[in-house]
Amino acid sequence: MTLFVGLFLLGTGCTLFVAKETLYLESAQDRATQEEVRQHLGAPKFTATASDGRPIWVYQVYYEDPGPANKWGAAGTWCDEYVLTFDKQGILRIWTHKSEGHGGELMPTYCVTDGFKPGS
Repeated sequence: MTLFVGLFLLGTGCTLFVAKETLYLESAQDRATQEEVRQHLGAPKFTATASDGRPIWVYQVYYEDPGPANKWGAAGTWCDEYVLTFDKQGILRIWTHKSEGHGGELMPTYCVTDGFKPGS
């Protein structure tokens, strides 16, 4: 019984640190339309079309990391990039997530290394 309770608490604790965008996309894959995604996540930062005509939407979510609570650390910015691919009927089929910290940099010029590049 103790093992079960421990595993339950561990699983519950991990969900507290999952981004709301990730939680939504996990539930939306293979069922949500482009309009439903837009209602939940807002307008994408970039849009593109795959070579086979499938729509691609990119979301970038920046948030400031205040840094450690001492004078030796530096604040910085984290960025989460979500790349969503819809089928030709507009249903979300595939999505990816990358996250990168920009330690000490409050206005990074890119979200994630090797992230989505418009026009590529």
